[in-house]
Amino acid sequence: MSTRTAILVAAAALGVLVLALARGEEPSAQLQALKADPMATYAPPGGTLVQTRSQNEGSSLGKPVSARYTRMFQIGAGTGERALERAAKAAADAGWAVGPRSTAFPDVVGADRSVPSGRIQLHVSVFRDSRILPDGVRPPALQVSLRHLGP
Repeated sequence: MSTRTAILVAAAALGVLVLALARGEEPSAQLQALKADPMATYAPPGGTLVQTRSQNEGSSLGKPVSARYTRMFQIGAGTGERALERAAKAAADAGWAVGPRSTAFPDVVGADRSVPSGRIQLHVSVFRDSRILPDGVRPPALQVSLRHLGP
């Protein structure tokens, strides 16, 4: 076995171990704060939930990692713009400070807010390219992603 192959095998094994250990963890207070937010249960009209991911805060290779909660929905063809507008309105209605749409990233809406445990961020994105979507998901897809930035 070459050195490169051994390194790749070791890295893959470490990744599997990290995932296995992380799955058994109870949700941290920061992750619970994300899941308690109204946008954590937001679903676009007509959307189908295709993926949910969550992660406690901690560190990886000595670097801090934020708590995250993400849900992805497959939405109907031609509905991406409307779905993004509706999600931005739902965020504003839930008390989020929604930022202006960027011309560089027109398919993303960002927002932030303070909660008792600290500051959290929201990004709602429309994905129109199947190469970056999970297997079996057809574009467009809407992703609602919450991240806890800590106290």
